[in-house]
Amino acid sequence: MTSLPPSLHLPEDVQAFLVRYVTQVKDDFGQDLGGLLLFGSAVRGDFIVGRSNLNILVIVRSLSVDLLQRAGRLHQQWEKHQIVAPLLMTEGDLVKSGRLFPLEFLQMSQHHLVLAGQDPFLTLSIDPTCLAWQCEHELMANVLRVRQRFIEGGGRIEAIQALLMLSITAVLPCIRGLFHLLQDPSKGKDSEILEHLQSTFQFDPTTFLEVLHIKRGLSSPGSLEWTKVYDRYLQSLRQFMDRVQTMRQEGRL
Repeated sequence: MTSLPPSLHLPEDVQAFLVRYVTQVKDDFGQDLGGLLLFGSAVRGDFIVGRSNLNILVIVRSLSVDLLQRAGRLHQQWEKHQIVAPLLMTEGDLVKSGRLFPLEFLQMSQHHLVLAGQDPFLTLSIDPTCLAWQCEHELMANVLRVRQRFIEGGGRIEAIQALLMLSITAVLPCIRGLFHLLQDPSKGKDSEILEHLQSTFQFDPTTFLEVLHIKRGLSSPGSLEWTKVYDRYLQSLRQFMDRVQTMRQEGRL
């Protein structure tokens, strides 16, 4: 592959070094390479220069220490270009991950671009029962982490900023997973997905959108407002968790 599709809306310089990265991976891995995929925000259309990373999945024929060392040398060279350490898996690993990590599997399967080799997601599926359980589990864990991290940070502004960014990042895949279970659109941009919460879950997404805009650098509360934002977000997160649990008890999820 020597070029990227026009549908991939990335800055020209990012696309240029991504093409060079692909070429080097193909050269370094050779016959060991089964597939090379880009996934995440760069494919969804949510990539922000200076804030977002390029997420790479590498499918290999088999794993060895030598292969991991090659991947390590490659990562040291390219991490300065926002390419995170690649996720190395065999096809067998990927099949197992669909059962054990259905939420992460869903995100990769829905938002990926094949850069080299074969697309491993064409013949794989997700167990909806496992997906529903993980979505509920992750949301509840997020509620608890948001409380705990506030205590750990002593309620400082810097701590609130960090925990809100981490939380909304973790909540968004859960929301996409829930939409997938309801057979509603789940492949749009983050803001589009949140805006659908009102019609599908009868849940007001205003506070989630507020935190997403802060994460994307589109707004910033004053120093006296961060605690209020945190309070609104925690209440909204708890309310959404309650709504999901109710729908699960009613058999709608």
